[in-house]
Amino acid sequence: MLYFLIPFHCAVLVTMTVFALPKIRAKYHNTFELIGRFGLWSSLILFWVQFFLTQNEGVLFYQQASFWALSLSTFSLILPWLRLKKIDVDLTTPSSHVALAKFNYGVTPFAGSSTDLSRNPLVEWHSFANVPSPGKDGFRLTISRAGDWTGKLIDEKPEKLWVKGIPTAGVGNIEKLFKKVIWVATGSGIGPCLPHLLSKEVPSRLVWSTRNPTKTYGEDLVNEILAVQKEAIIWDTDEKGKPDVVQLAYEAYKEFDAEAVICISNKKVTWHVNYELESRGIPAFGAIWDS
Repeated sequence: MLYFLIPFHCAVLVTMTVFALPKIRAKYHNTFELIGRFGLWSSLILFWVQFFLTQNEGVLFYQQASFWALSLSTFSLILPWLRLKKIDVDLTTPSSHVALAKFNYGVTPFAGSSTDLSRNPLVEWHSFANVPSPGKDGFRLTISRAGDWTGKLIDEKPEKLWVKGIPTAGVGNIEKLFKKVIWVATGSGIGPCLPHLLSKEVPSRLVWSTRNPTKTYGEDLVNEILAVQKEAIIWDTDEKGKPDVVQLAYEAYKEFDAEAVICISNKKVTWHVNYELESRGIPAFGAIWDS
């Protein structure tokens, strides 16, 4: 009776496994996410079908451990969607490269958290670092042009977006393990750094490399950073060209007598900075790039 389910289980498992391979996942990331999402849902449905088809007479379903395991898995899958809502967003674009999104729908997340956004909840989700301002309700996101989705968001500036689940913690919270840290950011990597700089929970110094910061991100944002980071190293790549980020981070680390460096950048720069600093015995942290 159950043999007809085996090909479906195998097809789902093989497809999810193939698209989860690093090279395929990186090249077809949107497809990987869709297959992962709908593949998981399909697998759970198949397990429920299998559960009810294998019931023995005289044994109540709620007396079986498999029933409670499937129930818990189903609840865990549904839970984030119970908080799905379409919310108002105030989008401003200081330049064609960046959008600053402001939200105030009754949620003020903690520094170092992130929020998932979507324009089509069943198809595509994107995570961005929350930027709460101390003493103020709501939060902001810095969104840079890094693909079709973000490009359309910046160009079209929708008035509403979907969110689900609750804010989740990011790599930046590692700062609390140290007495002093250096934040290294390139471009829109300033977004995840900003809430930590504003909260001032851990003494820190910023090293930020970006093209024309005032023109790209707006004078208000740059002034806000300088207000809490008077000794920040802000490198304008339009004016000075590309910097040696490792050298800037190393010099800031030595001068500030820091204990660690946290790098928020693209994969190539993050891995390069972390490798070079760790080779010198300096604790360095960044995203693992395995999503």
